[in-house]
Amino acid sequence: MSAEAMQTAAGFVQELAGDLNRGNLELPMIPDSVVRIQRAFGAGEVDIDEIVRIISSDPAIVARVLQLANSSAIRGAVEIKEVRQAVIRMGNKLVQSSVVAFALSQAQKHEDLSKESQAALKTIWEESVEMAALCYVIAKHHTKLNADEALLMGLLSVIGRLYIFLKSEEFGTIDYTEMEPILAAWHPAISKAIAESWGMSEAIVEALETQMDTDPPLHESATQAEVLSSARVIFDYGQSGEPLDASQYPLLHRLGIANHDDSEFTMEAHAEAIDEIRRSFRA
Repeated sequence: MSAEAMQTAAGFVQELAGDLNRGNLELPMIPDSVVRIQRAFGAGEVDIDEIVRIISSDPAIVARVLQLANSSAIRGAVEIKEVRQAVIRMGNKLVQSSVVAFALSQAQKHEDLSKESQAALKTIWEESVEMAALCYVIAKHHTKLNADEALLMGLLSVIGRLYIFLKSEEFGTIDYTEMEPILAAWHPAISKAIAESWGMSEAIVEALETQMDTDPPLHESATQAEVLSSARVIFDYGQSGEPLDASQYPLLHRLGIANHDDSEFTMEAHAEAIDEIRRSFRA
């Protein structure tokens, strides 16, 4: 990185730090209705009438919620045609997930973005779906944790990356290819702060903050933080193309994802479930 680029990056980091200190973490290009829905779910007592009202105010979100409610991963015997029915069928976490997924998928299509920026946001969106699928199957098949909460957590794991990228677009002089050190250092803290402002559960907030920790603190029973960290390890190796040596990650053994006697590791046993989630969110 050139001296000029380093100076620009340093200024950008200062701006990120200021945003965090001020709690000023509004996401550009994310509809206000998305944030209102998340905060309504984060209220002490969830008001289903309020949730339905906010969702119904945005036709695009209505379409996305109904689409997921009738997807192969969730659908029941009867087709859902009304928002209230969809909210009841899916439950809070899946409704939240459908709204977050909608916001992430729409960000990449914003007409003010260059093709390069749209491609970068598409990468972030695809990562969120992969992380959601991994978190879901790990929580469902290897823990007693709420798998729907884990799915939501996986989608939110990229929210800090999204914020940094959109902020860099406003900054105007940051080369995204030079931002990896910034992303690595800042996106967990930013993800945590956004999740807190949206009223997400303490388990999700803690997990987002520690998601890059490959050996999170050991607890008496499995935690969502362990689920997210293990999903991150598996995802990152999948992206690198290198084989994952499970013997290097006690976390995978603790959760029973990998056998103690075998260093080779794949998610082949869960391939069908992962693919079903991919199809549901990318439809």
